[in-house]
Amino acid sequence: MPRITLKETTTKEIDISMEALYKLIDSLSEQEREDVLNRLRKDDIHLNAFKKDDIKSILADFESTDLYEGDFLRDLEDGLEKSSVYNK
Repeated sequence: MPRITLKETTTKEIDISMEALYKLIDSLSEQEREDVLNRLRKDDIHLNAFKKDDIKSILADFESTDLYEGDFLRDLEDGLEKSSVYNK
């Protein structure tokens, strides 16, 4: 997911969905879009390598919310273990 840094008196990074990014781009003026395109063409885009969290840690995060039942958590664990991200 793309990440935006908001700067006020403190700095906070948030993850945004691609759909939200598209909506943001759609809301730009023609000049703002041109500025974005020029910047993308000018500067190398630095992408950080994806960092995998431990599956047990992910499951613990879900379990700690008390929003998910055992069947869902077992399906989630099974899906994560079978996913291409965790089988590389």
